[in-house]
Amino acid sequence: MHTIINNVQIKAVNAWLPEEVLEMKQLSSLYGEAEVASIMKTTGVERVRIAPKNMTSSDMCLKSAEHLFEQEGFDKAEIDGLVFVSQTTDWLLPATSISLQHRLGLSQELVCMDVHYGCSGYIYGLFQAATWIASGACKNVLVLAGDTTSQMINSNDKSLKMVFGDCGTATIVSEGNTSMGFRINSDGSGADRLIVPAGGFRLPISEETSVLEWDEDKNGRTKNDLFMDGMAIFNFAITKVKKQVKALMEDMGWIKDDVGFYGLHQANEFMVNYVRKSLKADETLTPINVRNYGNTGPATLPLLLSDVCSGEHTYDLSKTIMCGFGVGLSWGSVATDLTNTHFYSPVNK
Repeated sequence: MHTIINNVQIKAVNAWLPEEVLEMKQLSSLYGEAEVASIMKTTGVERVRIAPKNMTSSDMCLKSAEHLFEQEGFDKAEIDGLVFVSQTTDWLLPATSISLQHRLGLSQELVCMDVHYGCSGYIYGLFQAATWIASGACKNVLVLAGDTTSQMINSNDKSLKMVFGDCGTATIVSEGNTSMGFRINSDGSGADRLIVPAGGFRLPISEETSVLEWDEDKNGRTKNDLFMDGMAIFNFAITKVKKQVKALMEDMGWIKDDVGFYGLHQANEFMVNYVRKSLKADETLTPINVRNYGNTGPATLPLLLSDVCSGEHTYDLSKTIMCGFGVGLSWGSVATDLTNTHFYSPVNK
C-alpha cells in the first residue's frame, strides 16, 4: 500500500518513561559477565526502563497524553479521534482505546480504535489518524503508542531481557498545510518469527504452555512468553526496509540528499546502523538512542523524536522519513515535514 495524504500534520509529540532503570551490567550475576558484555556490544543497549507490574501501557500513554495537553495548552474537547497502538492492551475486550477516552476525560463523540501492532505500529497509528482527518471525520487525532514488553519476557531469556524496555507516548495529528506519504507492507508468512504463541484463542494458556523450555543458546521461555527469531528478523529488515524507503522517496519526489532526518525503528544499535548504511544515509542524520531505552516496540519512533528533537538540535526536519519494522511481519514508512512540530523531552512524573 502506498499513498500521499495532504493537509495533515504531526502537531506535537511526547514520551513518558517508567522510573525504574535496569542497567544491563546488573545482570552479570544472573547471566555471567562475559555473556552480558557480549550482548551489550552487539545490541548497544546499556540500560532500559521497566514499568512496575501493576502498570500497563495504557497507564504510561495516559500520563504522556496528559503531559502533552498541559505543555501544549491543548483543549481536550478538540480531540475527536483516538488511536491506541499497543501489543500489551489492558484486556482481550473491550478495546483499551475506549477506556482511555473515559480516563482522559475526552468527548463521547470520539472515534476510538486499538491497533494491535508492535514495531511498525506507530506508522499504522499515524496512517489511521491521517485517513480520518483526510476523510473529514476528524480534525485532531490523539495517537497513543506504547508497550510493557518487559512483562512478556521470561526472566530466563537473556536474549530479550537485555534488549526490550517499556515506554508510553502521545502524538497529536491535526489538520495542517503539510502532507504525509505512506508505504506499508505485510508478510504473514513470518508470523511465527516474533510471537507470543499462547494466550489467544488459537492456543489458550494451560499447564502445557507454561512448561519452561530451553533453546540451544540457553535462553529459557514458555509458550506464554515472547519469542523472537533474531536472525530472521534481521534478515527481513535488511532486505525490505531499504526497498520501501527508496520507493517512498520516489513517491515524494525526493532524492537521498533531500532528507534531513531519518527516524529508524530502534531495534538495536547494530540493526539501525546496518539499515542506515544500506540506505547510504549520513550518520549525523540518523540518530540512535537505543543505548538508554532499548527496544520499546511501537514507542521507539515517538520516543526518538521526543528525545533528540526537543530542545536545541541541528536536524532539518522539513523532509523527514520514519520507518518501523517487525512483528507481523510488517514494515511501514512515512515521509513528512516536522518543521512546525512541537517536541517535548521524555518525562517520568
